Amino acid sequence: MARWPDAFPARDNPGGVAHSPNRVLSERILVLAPHMDDETLACGGTLLLHTSKKDIYCLFATDGAASPAPLLPWTGQVDPDLGNLRRREALAVAAKIGVPASNLTFLDLPDGALSGRRAELVTALGNAIATIKPRFVFAPFRYDVHPDHTALNVAARTTLRATTAAPGLLEYFVYHRLRYVPGGDVRRALDPAALIVVDTAPVAAEKRELLDCYQSQTTALYPWQERPILTEESLRQRCAEPEFFLPADPAGPMSAGFASHRRQVQLACLATRFGKRPKDRALAFLRWIRAR
Repeated sequence: MARWPDAFPARDNPGGVAHSPNRVLSERILVLAPHMDDETLACGGTLLLHTSKKDIYCLFATDGAASPAPLLPWTGQVDPDLGNLRRREALAVAAKIGVPASNLTFLDLPDGALSGRRAELVTALGNAIATIKPRFVFAPFRYDVHPDHTALNVAARTTLRATTAAPGLLEYFVYHRLRYVPGGDVRRALDPAALIVVDTAPVAAEKRELLDCYQSQTTALYPWQERPILTEESLRQRCAEPEFFLPADPAGPMSAGFASHRRQVQLACLATRFGKRPKDRALAFLRWIRAR
C-alpha cells in the first residue's frame, strides 16, 4: 500500500461533480470557517496558490473566544480579549496572503454554540453568497469532530439548496486524523476519484508562516496551559501534506463520495466528540489532585 500522502497524488479530476484544481485556484471563492485558523489549517496552501487574492473571501462564524479554555475552570481563566486577539490574527493572516481586509466577515457568534444558531447562520450565509457571488463555497467536512464544524456544514448545505444557480460546495478537512477509522484518517474512506487534491508543497514554508500568526493556537498563551492547541508535530503535518477537498451536492445523500466505512467514520467522529473532552478533563483532574 502506498505511503500517505502518496496514495492520493495531486491531479486534475474533471469527472462528475469534481472540478480541476486549476479552477479552484482561479475562481472567486468563499471560505466558511467556524473559527479563526480553520481556514489556514485546511485551505492555507490553496489560498496562497490562488491566482487572484482579491477573489478570496472568508467568513468566520464564531468569535473564537472559547479556545484555548482551561479543562478545569478553577485552574485559570481566559482573557476577555481573546476573541479580539483571534480576529487580529485572522486579519494578519489575510494580509500575509494578500487578501483585502474588506473580504473578511466576522459573525462573532458564540464559540461552541453554532448548532443552536442555525437560523442566523443560514441568513448570514445567504446574504454573503448573494453579495459575493462566489464560484465555490468551502465548508468543513460533513462528519467532523467539532460540533461547530458540522453545524456550519449543515447551514451551508441548507443555504445552497435554497440558492438559485448555487456555487459549488467543496468540503475541507480539519479534524481528519481519527484513531478509530481505517488508516487513522477519514479521507482514506473516501473515493480517491471524487477528491480534489491541491499540491501545496511549493508553499509549505509560507503556510507555516501563516499558522504562526495564530499565536493563540500555536503557543501556550496562559500559565494553566500544558501545551498549545496546535502542537509542533501537528503543524509540521499540516504543512507537509497536500490539501484535500470533497465536492458535494448540498441536496445529495451524506453517503456521496465515500468508498467505504462511512458509518465507521460517522461513529468515530461522534465517539471522539463526546468522549475526548471528558477523558481529558478526568486526566487533568487527576494531575491536579496529585499536584496538591
